[in-house]
Amino acid sequence: MMVALGHTAVGVIVGVTGFQLFDQTDLIGGLAITGAAGVISHYLADFIPHGHFVGPDKIKQNLLPIIIFDLLLPIVLLLGAVYLRVGFSDKLLFVLFGIGGAHLPDVLDGLLMINLIKAKGIIKMENDFHQALHWHGTGSKTLLLGIRDIWQIIMVFLAWYMI
Repeated sequence: MMVALGHTAVGVIVGVTGFQLFDQTDLIGGLAITGAAGVISHYLADFIPHGHFVGPDKIKQNLLPIIIFDLLLPIVLLLGAVYLRVGFSDKLLFVLFGIGGAHLPDVLDGLLMINLIKAKGIIKMENDFHQALHWHGTGSKTLLLGIRDIWQIIMVFLAWYMI
């Protein structure tokens, strides 16, 4: 799992774009396409070299702080910004679906990690696919956050601008 803030920001961008493309058409279809585009954005973002807060050997022991500060806090802040701007609206729903899709592969990874779900059938296929294209540095220095993560900060600013 890379820094979840990057996925959240890209999910906002996907959601706003989905809203712009599909708002005047079928709401349910537009939300489904936006959620699927969010999932695709996750895979594309994971393919780009990036760092993590902790190495893979320390994820389980740091899972709660990662969930609170890296996953939930940015989602609440960015969704809150959208809500303050447009209220409870179709745009907020599109952003929610974009963010949800952008995090779904890592949520499934987390559920597998804590043995809440089993790697069988479509879940196993998704996990194998996710891990196969996820960028993995080979040394401990390549796994941690660094200059290669500037693109995630750019995505945050772009998402904030698009809100």
